[in-house]
Amino acid sequence: MDAKQFSARYSTPLMASGALLGILIAAYGLFTAQGTVIRHVPAEDAALVNQRPILMSDFVAQAESTYTLPFAQISREQRKAVLTAMIHEELYVQRGLELDFPGTDPDTRNALVAAVEQQAVADATTEVPTDGVLESFFEAHRAHYATEGSMQVENFKLASPALAAPAVGALRAGMPAAEVMRRYGLEQPRPDQGEDFYFAARIHLGDRLFETARSMADGSVSEPVALADGVHILRMIKNVPPVRRDFAHAREQVFADYKRETAARLRAADEKYLYAKADIQIAAQLK
Repeated sequence: MDAKQFSARYSTPLMASGALLGILIAAYGLFTAQGTVIRHVPAEDAALVNQRPILMSDFVAQAESTYTLPFAQISREQRKAVLTAMIHEELYVQRGLELDFPGTDPDTRNALVAAVEQQAVADATTEVPTDGVLESFFEAHRAHYATEGSMQVENFKLASPALAAPAVGALRAGMPAAEVMRRYGLEQPRPDQGEDFYFAARIHLGDRLFETARSMADGSVSEPVALADGVHILRMIKNVPPVRRDFAHAREQVFADYKRETAARLRAADEKYLYAKADIQIAAQLK
């Protein structure tokens, strides 16, 4: 058999096979392409609603949650009722998307934002940090884990700096406050004040007077402190400074703070990513 006879004998079947293979590949691509209508429900799905799947795992979880029974013990009628409800929900979700509710309805927009934010911090929600991780976090924020200090302090104010020193001497000598106030012209911005937590005392006194008061012992009288509104003298009635807690006693709070900080970090990273890939244009008059 010469070369020409061999070519004629075998080329035609080869070409036919190639054409058939091409048709099969095209058909596969056609019927598996996105948007293709599937006429059977995949094994991992419980149903298809307009080609959108209701996952079997979601269906099982919903059925068990609805009837508080293992899935094997849920009757056929109960399963059908759950699936019918899920199909109903999916139809209305799809209709809501068609009507652009996520873009126009305030409640839907808020729910969508909340869902995306929750997804961004999912890792923080599910992570279970080891004690080693928590202890490292505790050490880095040790000053935060202390009992709340409290104090009861008298704040006297006088207009004349020249009377400050004798007023301090009288208070330290034990002269009653009312007599010192009458003799040296002192005033009390907050008369008859009770005991305050440290954070409240800082608000009432201001930073500078609070820093003076926090180191004072019970019964002590401060040196005069000159401020813009006059000269102040403090007398400490009772000072209970904060006591730092050890890790074992602070662990629950450390755990909550760690989860909150981790969530905030993930949320910030997700926001940075969204802004980086977004095309945002702002009206000239609002820039």
